[in-house]
Amino acid sequence: MNKIIPGILSLLALTFQLKAQTGTYSILNFPNTYTNTITTILAAANFRSGFIYQSNGSINFGLTGLKQNNFRFRWLAHDNGAIDYTTDDDQLMFLDGNGNLNLKNNLTASGNIGIGTVATADKVTIDMGATRGGFSMLSDGDAAAYMDMKFMVKNTTSLATGKPLLWEASLRKDGYFTTDLTGPTWEFYAVKKGGGYYAPLLFKSNGDLILAGAQNATNGNVGIGTADTEGYKLAVNGDAIFTKIKVKSYTAWPDYVFEERYQLPSLLELEQFVKMNKHLPGMPAAEEVKKEGMDVEEMNRKLLQKIEELTLYMIDLKKENNFLKQQSQDQITELLKRIEKLEKNN
Repeated sequence: MNKIIPGILSLLALTFQLKAQTGTYSILNFPNTYTNTITTILAAANFRSGFIYQSNGSINFGLTGLKQNNFRFRWLAHDNGAIDYTTDDDQLMFLDGNGNLNLKNNLTASGNIGIGTVATADKVTIDMGATRGGFSMLSDGDAAAYMDMKFMVKNTTSLATGKPLLWEASLRKDGYFTTDLTGPTWEFYAVKKGGGYYAPLLFKSNGDLILAGAQNATNGNVGIGTADTEGYKLAVNGDAIFTKIKVKSYTAWPDYVFEERYQLPSLLELEQFVKMNKHLPGMPAAEEVKKEGMDVEEMNRKLLQKIEELTLYMIDLKKENNFLKQQSQDQITELLKRIEKLEKNN
């Protein structure tokens, strides 16, 4: 490749020394003194022109294509001394008339690109330099989204139905999975083979983080400190701290205990149950809690039920106590009357 630039300069110098040629030519060759051939080709037959360095391998770059196809500027290389114009298998890179730059996997030995630095083992490496840098994407998009970033599986044949074909991060106008039309929203989702979506990570325009999606998307579970959520929407392996927590109940709150039709077990029945089972009726045993964990909402509901039952026991005991107290008082009063009467008789 180092010989190409001097060769081109030599060609430019030779151009001014050539005499005009007349007639019809499909190829115009410029001779040179190099061992290998460096030529400029105007190939009218296939609407190609460019510079060729030809030895055991070939490098070609120049304007190619038909006018009606908007032309393209391309770079080619081949290792067998011949350039294949038919299939363009030798094409390394081309810039089309719309400004799209296309790169093939043999641009370098490993097919990688370095911007601001040499290429590394990664496909693209960008060195931002000593000052603050970034990677920016600007778009007004279509009616649905401003822009998308896609991570796609190339060969999907071996993927099972329901597995993601691609994961996509989308800056959206339509709030597709967040249902937020005030936008823009940032929505990370997957397209599943066979149809449907996963939509596990969504940001609404007010900053809310949503771990579920609309549009009938399949929603997964969240694990913190664990890879196994055991089917729960949120699994945390470790400590958590809250300044306030509210649990919504989906079952009947135990105020039914105060209904007249509620059958409150007798204290004798309660005593017998506790002696046999070592826990209160309706409450889980210690081994069950150790194995299965504890449902906070359910446990609070059951504890309230026991508190309400205990309140009823206390009310009954108070009534009984008052009754006994009144009986005792009546008996004492009667006894005092008898004593007073005996004293008078004596």
